[in-house]
Amino acid sequence: MRLLPRAVPVEVGGNLRKLTILRLVGATFVIGAAIVVRETGGGERSAAVLYGLLAAIYAVSGAVYFAVKAGAPLRTLIPFEIAFDCAALTMTLHYSGGSASQFGVLYVLPILAGGVYFQVAGGIATALLASAAYITYMILAIGGVVGAAGAGSGAGAESPAEAILRACWSVAAFFVTGFLSGWLSTHVSRRGEELASKDRELTRVKLHTDSIITNVSSGLIVTNAAGEITTCNPAAVKILGLMPSAEIKGKPVRDVLPHMSALVDELEKALATGIPRRRHEIEIRSRDGAALPLGISLSMLKGENGEKRGVVAIFQDLTEVHRMREKIRRADKMAAIGELSTAIAHEIRAPLASICGSIEMLSGELELSGDNRKLMELVIKESDRLDRIITDFLEFARLKPPSFEPVDVARCLDEVLLLFRHSSDLNKNVSFDVACDAPGACIYADDEQIRQVYLNLIMNACEAMSDGGRFTIRIGTDTRSLRENASPEECVVIDFGNTGPAIPESVLPHIFEPFYSTKDGGTGLGLAIVARIVEGHLGHLRVTSDEMSGTKFSIVLPAYSGAETRHEEILKEEFISF
Repeated sequence: MRLLPRAVPVEVGGNLRKLTILRLVGATFVIGAAIVVRETGGGERSAAVLYGLLAAIYAVSGAVYFAVKAGAPLRTLIPFEIAFDCAALTMTLHYSGGSASQFGVLYVLPILAGGVYFQVAGGIATALLASAAYITYMILAIGGVVGAAGAGSGAGAESPAEAILRACWSVAAFFVTGFLSGWLSTHVSRRGEELASKDRELTRVKLHTDSIITNVSSGLIVTNAAGEITTCNPAAVKILGLMPSAEIKGKPVRDVLPHMSALVDELEKALATGIPRRRHEIEIRSRDGAALPLGISLSMLKGENGEKRGVVAIFQDLTEVHRMREKIRRADKMAAIGELSTAIAHEIRAPLASICGSIEMLSGELELSGDNRKLMELVIKESDRLDRIITDFLEFARLKPPSFEPVDVARCLDEVLLLFRHSSDLNKNVSFDVACDAPGACIYADDEQIRQVYLNLIMNACEAMSDGGRFTIRIGTDTRSLRENASPEECVVIDFGNTGPAIPESVLPHIFEPFYSTKDGGTGLGLAIVARIVEGHLGHLRVTSDEMSGTKFSIVLPAYSGAETRHEEILKEEFISF
């Protein structure tokens, strides 16, 4: 017969000490009662044996307790304890009146233990063991093989028929007790397993729900009917720049978001009216005062009877969406400007070429002097400037998709500087300081467009330092994230610094806009072309300017990784979208 323990891990984990103490208390009470019975009838020997039996029970209980603590299997030790208890009860029976002793009924205690620990099979097996011990002793006592060691009524105090009837009733009680205790244990065990299964299911559902709430990218805030926050997921904490969610739970919304009145008003209005709101946009202010656009929807949290229990707010940060809208709007603007510039350039360039040719012929044939000669020179100069403006228009409008190849940043810069030093645009009062902290650094780019970036920034700096100054170029590397939600990558950083006059703060936000210029005769397209090329190469372009340190343009471009195909696909996608 295979005995299966029902709840061994639980007993070992938390109840072993309590069960051991309870067993010792019960044994002390039973053996103590037997000692009292024996002492009232006299006889030192039998009382001494009972004392020894009580000591043995204590010793066995302690040994089992420490054995389990040491790692011994409880399913092996419990049957040993049950067998020992049956033997101890038989000895107690013998020394407290023999077959006529009233302690025979106590066999139900180990039977109950067997049923509780090993269910029906254990209860029946223990009842069988107790019955065998009890019947064997009764047969030996009735047959006179053993004599009752107790005082008072012994084996001869009742007839054999009465002893046999008592044994039959006792055995029947043993088996009934074993079956009922095992059945109840099985029933309780099944109920416990069902409850444990339900608990596991509830825990799984809760973990699944918590996982969804935790990992969803949208912000989620749930309040109760009193306007106190009950749930705030990590995305909401990040978007709104709040404290950890554990520190804000249970606090009123207005106390947690005192600087975000628009969001607080939305939540309070929904709580007051009980009317949900579909997705719409609001603008709030972060702690540093920056504008933060949110797309938000509000739903009511209701109880089983439809009563209002709170409000659920789901929102997203629309900053990137607005940035993309602006990017698309700017691309549309550039497309319109390009079409207009192309049309104007074609319409103007042809007659302008005729005018310029005619003026040059007239200036060579006519003998002009004084104001007439100055006027002729002014016409030629302005014609050249008009042609240059048209050329810039076309260059900006027709900026072709880049032809990517590995480009050595330092070598490309050296060649541009070499050409510039021998050009007429060089300002002799400007000194150059070029340093490369990353020799051999490469980018995957269009060589011609990168040269255009260098040339435009150098010429812009020289024009800013018309009275002379120092122009500094530094090439280095860094690890940065250049795209939204992208991992940091190795980048090439190129800094162009000049000691010319600082750019006014009111002008800084507009210097990369097309046709915005503060220079006399400027087209405002030089820096706009630079910005367009850099962004088309997945780079960043930043400018800082103050009176103390001058002006610095910083270009950050992704370093060449060797994966040409994938690199080119990403760059072309970004360039086209821009």
